[in-house]
Amino acid sequence: MPTPLTKVRRIVFSGAECTGKSTIARAVAEHFGDPCSNEYVRQHVEQLDRPLDESDLEPIAQGQIRLEDDAYAKAARYVFHDTNLLSSILYAQYYFNTSIHWVDERFLGRIYDRYYLCQPDIPWKADPGQRVSPQERQRLHKQFESILEHFRIPYINLRGSPEKRLNTVLGTLT
Repeated sequence: MPTPLTKVRRIVFSGAECTGKSTIARAVAEHFGDPCSNEYVRQHVEQLDRPLDESDLEPIAQGQIRLEDDAYAKAARYVFHDTNLLSSILYAQYYFNTSIHWVDERFLGRIYDRYYLCQPDIPWKADPGQRVSPQERQRLHKQFESILEHFRIPYINLRGSPEKRLNTVLGTLT
């Protein structure tokens, strides 16, 4: 666990499905030698024998919080998040037209130091059970921009190749 004198910075990679969040989060974590929390929904979906439904929203949010906090406990300087609770809020609204009050409250009570919004400018890769379509990715991207603006969260856009994205992050963190 970080000491009280150490300020661990929480860095979030956000964006629609198949925009390179996992790739950049892992690359930056490896570069700095700091932990990275994965996107919990992937683990959750792999455990199911059915499509996601509204009953999965709370367990997904709880799992996301757990992964984030576990990574934070191991951090010295940075912790990199391959998405965060903001995604849980957005997907609840987008796919199920609902919100979960405690998730919204927990999100507002958590402090994240920097957001990077991954742009949908990389090739689409199908991932059954995880991704819907390239067209849906574009619509979701617009929703991510809207929700970041709604919460007045400043963010840095990540575009281009993995190397270009990595250079952008390194240039803004160091």
